[in-house]
Amino acid sequence: MGFPALGIDLLSNSYALTAAACLYTSNIAWTVLYDMIYAHMDIKDDAKAGIKSIALKHDADTKKVLTGLAAVQIGLLAAAGTAAGAGPAFFIGSCGGAAVALGVMIKRVNLKSVKDCWWWFVNGCWITGGVISTGLATDYLLRLSKSEPEKAIST
Repeated sequence: MGFPALGIDLLSNSYALTAAACLYTSNIAWTVLYDMIYAHMDIKDDAKAGIKSIALKHDADTKKVLTGLAAVQIGLLAAAGTAAGAGPAFFIGSCGGAAVALGVMIKRVNLKSVKDCWWWFVNGCWITGGVISTGLATDYLLRLSKSEPEKAIST
């Protein structure tokens, strides 16, 4: 394969590459969001030890930062869906569901309670991941049901 073929391959797969890059970056935002909640479990120890953690740096504004990270995560998830040609089930189920799940978590998590932070850290990722996966699966199944069945090839 020469360089012209490589260029053609990259251009013909640009939507897939864009979707993958957006999805990957969305996952980074999601990871940082959950890590901030996890970091609040150790905030007292970090302060005593002189560790400059993300939780200490943004302590007063953590919920604003979490909201920003959630918006970035959902925006990139939607961009990945757009690049991949996803349908309404993905945008309503995955993006909308993630917005609701993350919004509820950010509103309800008590960042001063180790027990509460742990509960949301462990369960929040399953809730958010579950609605994203459900939206993806629903979109896929709807697309599959609308596609024409392949005709059997006679031998």
